[in-house]
Amino acid sequence: MQPTVEDAIALYQEGKFEEAYELFYPLAIYERHAEAQYYLGMMYFEGEGVSKSIEQAQVLWKKAARSRHRDAAYRLSEIVTSTKTMF
Repeated sequence: MQPTVEDAIALYQEGKFEEAYELFYPLAIYERHAEAQYYLGMMYFEGEGVSKSIEQAQVLWKKAARSRHRDAAYRLSEIVTSTKTMF
């Protein structure tokens, strides 16, 4: 039986980040699963089970947002608005 994104999310929520990564990665990269891309982006953004990389999180969230994933689009907009300098 193939692991599903739901299996990966369950591992993520249990704090088993390395195991979750092993399931999310092929779903996000090879199968282009938007929910997996979103969660993998979260892992990179927070440094959970992987080295922290906001740039890698943005790449994954952009892919998910192209598939109309609302949470990924929201996260991207937060990064953009939080990095603008206000005068």
